Amino acid sequence: MFPDITVREMLATGILHQLRPRLTCAARTEGRVLQDCLQHISLDDRPDARLLDSPGRPTFSSRDAYRAIQGEALEQDAMRIWATWLPTKVKFFSWLLVRGRLNTRAYLHHRNIRTLEDSCCVHCNGVSETDVHIFSGCRRAQEVWSRLGVSVQAGLVRRPWDIGAGIPLPDAVRVDAIVLILWHLWKARNAAIFDNANSNSTDVLCRVARDLDSWASRYKKLQTAAQAWRAWLSHCISSTSPPNPLM
Repeated sequence: MFPDITVREMLATGILHQLRPRLTCAARTEGRVLQDCLQHISLDDRPDARLLDSPGRPTFSSRDAYRAIQGEALEQDAMRIWATWLPTKVKFFSWLLVRGRLNTRAYLHHRNIRTLEDSCCVHCNGVSETDVHIFSGCRRAQEVWSRLGVSVQAGLVRRPWDIGAGIPLPDAVRVDAIVLILWHLWKARNAAIFDNANSNSTDVLCRVARDLDSWASRYKKLQTAAQAWRAWLSHCISSTSPPNPLM
C-alpha cells in the first residue's frame, strides 16, 4: 500500500487500487466487501476523531478494539497462555494455535497458498492436515498422548489450558507443560516436512524434558511444581505402561 496516500484519495480511487496485486481469492473477496462499505462514507473538513462503537469505551484504543472484536472471554483465556513462564516464541506459537492461525497445510490451502493435493498430513495419507489433526488425530500425536495417559479430544486442541485438567499434579505449571508438549509436536511435524526427519513419542517427550531442564531457572518460584511434572515425564519416557502421576 502507498504510504503517502490520504484517506480522501483512497476513497476516491478505491482501496483495491492501492493494494499490491498479489492477493489471495479470500483477500480479494474481503477487499470488495470493504470497498462496498466505504462507498457510504463521506468526508468533511472537521478534524479526525478516533472513536470506538462499544458500550462504555467511547475513546479508541487498540486493546479495546481487540476486546470488542474477540470478546472478553477469549481474551481472558488467551491471558492464560501469556501468563506462563515459557519463552515468548512458545507463547506466540500457542497463541496462534488458540486463534486457529498456525500455518498448517490445510490452513495454507484455505488461503490458496497450497493445492488440495498438497494439504494432507505427512504421516496420514489422504487426511487433511488441520491443527486438530496434528495435535489430536494424527497417529504421531496419539502415540505421545497415549504415553502420557492423556485424552485430547478435538475440541480441546485450541483450548490447551483444559488439556490434562484431571492429572493429579501441581496445576501451577500444567498449562506450561501441556503447551510445551504441543510445541514439540509442532516442531516434530516441521522436521518431518522440511528435514525428512521422523520423531517417535520418546523423541518428543525427551525434548520436552530437556527444555524443562534448560528453562528451570524460569520456575524458581514454582520449583516444586516444575520438578513434579519433570519427574512424571521421566516416568512416562521410561515406562511402557500407563503412567501414574502419583508415583
